[in-house]
Amino acid sequence: MHEQIPPSNGVPELPPPLPAWPKVIGIISIVWGGLGLLCGGCGLLSPALTGMAMQGSGQELPPAMLPQGPQMVVIALSMLVAVVLIVAGATTVGRKPLGRTLHLVYALLSIPLTAISLWLSMKQQADLAQWASENPDNMFAQQMSNPGQKIGQMMGLVFGAAMGFGYPVFCLIWFGLVKKASDMGSGDAATDPYQPID
Repeated sequence: MHEQIPPSNGVPELPPPLPAWPKVIGIISIVWGGLGLLCGGCGLLSPALTGMAMQGSGQELPPAMLPQGPQMVVIALSMLVAVVLIVAGATTVGRKPLGRTLHLVYALLSIPLTAISLWLSMKQQADLAQWASENPDNMFAQQMSNPGQKIGQMMGLVFGAAMGFGYPVFCLIWFGLVKKASDMGSGDAATDPYQPID
């Protein structure tokens, strides 16, 4: 008994549509990496700009506001990690498996850098508070004693932690646990379910 083959309507079977998430996440990563570069540049320039703003005021700049070696190193490394994220985003938009690997590298580098940066920021705030108590007549010290300034500093730390950990943790979960390279629709016929095999 022969198995009947259903008649063909002459319309070739189309492959499933490519997933949209690689382009969305890739663009977010490019934008996020660009913001990281911008913030890093501002971090490198802020001590110099603060010093220029206080020139001629007769006020002493707090030593903790001067460029510190560990902070500069962390900022420079964070800017390099931001470049990794931009490249990761671009390759993910192109649906290349390398994008997944680079996102995981970014996350694994960014999380400890964020933790170190937050620790250095808290140490800097403690040093500034100590300096302000020792120099009560300084204009900068008087501004720091304002309760609103202290609340702003605390909110800044919380916001920095949320921003610094949020996207790297998402990338670890998304690319490490949820998605595989073949889920991008990369065009590799051997592994890509979205690429028809001849």
